[in-house]
Amino acid sequence: MKNEIIMKLEKDEDYFIFLRENPIWHKKLSRNPEELNAFLDEYKLKRRKRFKDKMDDLSMMITLAKELM
Repeated sequence: MKNEIIMKLEKDEDYFIFLRENPIWHKKLSRNPEELNAFLDEYKLKRRKRFKDKMDDLSMMITLAKELM
């Protein structure tokens, strides 16, 4: 894998954990470094790191708090 890709992945340790859980991405990134954006998109989708997911989680927590009161 290219050093540029490794440096970008080093920003967050969770990227490496996701990479270990999905070894196909290691193969894809080694062969096609331009697939990094697709990797990050899939990471955000599966780990629920998108803004929409965070808003949904917050909404669920507010609803739960209202129901408990």
